[in-house]
Amino acid sequence: MPKAGQSLTKEQSLAHMKRLTPQHQKFLDNYMYRDMTQTASAREAGYKNPSVAAVRLLKNPVVQERLEEMRLEARAKFGVTIDKSVRDLLKLRDQAWEMGRFGEAIRAEELRLKATGLLINKSHVTHEDVTGLTKEQMIEKLDEFRRLAESRMKNITPVEGEAQEIVPDKETTTISSV
Repeated sequence: MPKAGQSLTKEQSLAHMKRLTPQHQKFLDNYMYRDMTQTASAREAGYKNPSVAAVRLLKNPVVQERLEEMRLEARAKFGVTIDKSVRDLLKLRDQAWEMGRFGEAIRAEELRLKATGLLINKSHVTHEDVTGLTKEQMIEKLDEFRRLAESRMKNITPVEGEAQEIVPDKETTTISSV
C-alpha cells in the first residue's frame, strides 16, 4: 500500500485500488501514534462529522491495509505485540500483589483487560436544562439519575463475613470463596 501522496503501481490501478489521501494518513497517525480515540483522530484530521467519518475510515479497505502496515512497522521497530504486553502486565500484576501493592496490581490487571478487549470504558452523557428548576426539582432529577445508574450496575461486592482467598493458577490468579 503506497503512503499518502505516492502513486499506485500498475497492478494496484488495475485492481481498482484507491489512493490513501493525506487526510486519511493524518487520521491514521493520530489513531496509531497519538493515543487518540477514532473520533478524536478524525476530528483532529479535519473531518466535519468525525464520529461518522471515523467509522467509515476504519471500514475502508485502503485505510485498513495501511493501518495494518503501520501496526507491523511498529511491531518490527519496537518489538511490541499484544501477547508480549499482556504477558508483561501479568508479571507486573503478580509482582505487585506479592509485594502488597494492591493498587498497582489492580491497575496492571485493568490494563491487561483493556488490552484484550475484555474491559471497555462506557459512559452515557445526558444534557438537561436545569436553569428553570427549583432546588427540590433538581434534587428529584438527580435522584432519578441515581436510580437509573443503580439499575444498570451489577453488584460484585463480596458478601460481608465471607472471606476471600487468592488461588494462584498457572496462567491467571483468581479469587475464590473460603
